[in-house]
Amino acid sequence: METPTEKKKKREVPLKISIGFAVGEISDMIAYQGFSFLIFTFYFSLVKLPTETITLVFILWSIFNAFNDPILGAMSDRTKTKKFGGGRRRPWIIAMLIPLPAVMFFLFTPPLGNTTLSAIYFFIIICLFDTFYTAYSLNHTSLYPEMFTTDSQRETVGGARRILMVIGLIIAFILPGFVIKDLTFQNEDPVTFTEYKIMGIIFGFLILITLLIHLKFGIKEPSVDELEKKNTLSFWKSLTTTLKNAKFIVLAIASTMNWYVFGLLPMIIPIYATYVLDMDNSLLISSLLLIAFLSSIPGVLIWIKVDSKLGSKNTFIISTIVWIISFIPFIFITEYWMAAITMIVVGFGLGGAPFLLDLNISNIIDEDELQTNQRREASYYGIHALLIRLSTIMTILSVGFILNTNGWRVYDPDTVTPDLIFGLQSLMSFFPAGALLISLIFLGLFPLNKKRVEEIHKKKLELHNI
Repeated sequence: METPTEKKKKREVPLKISIGFAVGEISDMIAYQGFSFLIFTFYFSLVKLPTETITLVFILWSIFNAFNDPILGAMSDRTKTKKFGGGRRRPWIIAMLIPLPAVMFFLFTPPLGNTTLSAIYFFIIICLFDTFYTAYSLNHTSLYPEMFTTDSQRETVGGARRILMVIGLIIAFILPGFVIKDLTFQNEDPVTFTEYKIMGIIFGFLILITLLIHLKFGIKEPSVDELEKKNTLSFWKSLTTTLKNAKFIVLAIASTMNWYVFGLLPMIIPIYATYVLDMDNSLLISSLLLIAFLSSIPGVLIWIKVDSKLGSKNTFIISTIVWIISFIPFIFITEYWMAAITMIVVGFGLGGAPFLLDLNISNIIDEDELQTNQRREASYYGIHALLIRLSTIMTILSVGFILNTNGWRVYDPDTVTPDLIFGLQSLMSFFPAGALLISLIFLGLFPLNKKRVEEIHKKKLELHNI
């Protein structure tokens, strides 16, 4: 019989595991946020695809994800192999060691001179990117509630994840400013195409290095023999059980609104800063996102403390209110220093969203385990990935609407009207604030409050004899 002290020590997360696992966030952020920051600007400003073509490609991409993400999630939950290092999640991550870094370069190598060929290439390459990224990300993310089973473990590792996430975001948003001198192609210098390709190579190299560190020090899975002892739901049973979980769907809708904002900011800031704030320095443009993500670090630490007192649901509600308020001033802002100060407050609200989303999804998965006697992280994260991809359609429709209705069907830096400026300001204020207001409504409907979560965790500890 273990003593309470021995049980407490058993629950502590070694620093090497905590940091090693959190390093996986750097890979994740470089890949997805680097993609989000550059892909729209590249195909709109450099390749000069019309906005309706880009919108169509993103919609078709999201339809592709409707099948890709949940299928990969269900397949991951059913994986039990001794290949690729053995286990359930590790083999998937190892399998992505080469494809994910490589695709970062090929994102920026479309055929030029033919709009149709460029659009077809754009669609194919982002589908490949999403397949490789999702195969890595959902398995990495699924390990979080699987490896770290108590509140204290998740808070410890969750804090480390958010801090290292910021490092990944800094790389994704600031490094391009050193490599790409003219992000929005104002000067139409052909060397900009080469700079985007170089950036893709650098992103790929950094993803490879951080993935290797993550695999070496941050992943601990049960043996294949242990996995073989556990029954798994059939593919369709797993999907339908997940989709019937009303709590999960409510949270996923709230999450979709958050991901709308996550996607909108990096997509619009290069154009917003160039034409609303009248900036032409790539580093200063990128610094707006840097400021937000640096200020999210103290934000995460504060939200962790609030979470321990009020619970994940209530803390999420409070952080969302702060985030809504932070976007309102952008409708009036026309100078860099004002935008920079406001981004500090944006970052404070931003610090809560990813951290609290993961905690609340983990609580849903814990409750699901009590009902099904199975850990089905990847099924939940796969469906979650599908639903939040709807935010991509919302984002591109929002941006496309503003640009199309204000004279920018095709990018033209010489045609900038007051209506276009107001539209870009709206994309930085009314649009994100409105989406987060919808998120707030659904968070109010989410039933897993602090008391219920404590009951779930108590039963889970009894189930696992922890």
